[in-house]
Amino acid sequence: MEQFDALEVIARTRGKVEMDKVPTGENIFLLWGILTASFFLIQFALWMALRQPWCMWIWTGAVVIGWPWMIIILRRDHNRTHNRTHEAKIILDYWIFAGAACAIGGFAFGLADMFELFAIPFISLLVGIGAFVTGEVNRFRPKVIGGLAGAAIGIGSFLLQGDLWVWQMLALAVVAVVSLVIPGFLCKKSVKNGIQGS
Repeated sequence: MEQFDALEVIARTRGKVEMDKVPTGENIFLLWGILTASFFLIQFALWMALRQPWCMWIWTGAVVIGWPWMIIILRRDHNRTHNRTHEAKIILDYWIFAGAACAIGGFAFGLADMFELFAIPFISLLVGIGAFVTGEVNRFRPKVIGGLAGAAIGIGSFLLQGDLWVWQMLALAVVAVVSLVIPGFLCKKSVKNGIQGS
């Protein structure tokens, strides 16, 4: 009987640890990575085919779809997480700031006819830095490497001006894949295999 009680306590404790573990954010990475890459690829294709001013606002579809889904994911993670660490809060606060800055900055630069000058490189840089910081805190190397690569592409995309500015859209799609999608899939795989718990 005592052996059974001990096993039950161990099982309950293990279950509580599983419930209390801090979310690694792989679902958020995949959500924003796939949406960003998809919408900027569509925007690039439509702009190259039609050259209409409205094509430059296709990216807003990612925001319209992404924010509600992100809220759902965050609420689900919060419901299963009793204790959120200081590090997790910093990461979450950064991504909320970065998301708001990308959305507001994109609209502001677009309305000021400066979208091609600053908006896409600015977004790329924020995404790269965010992925790097998240990787450092989580101690997950693919996020660190992806973040550094994304930030480098973001800085490089500032050089794509004049007739080359349309290629900024492809640069941001690459940043989304390198900094968010690939690390997101690798993180999801490592969590599933029990390699990473933070």
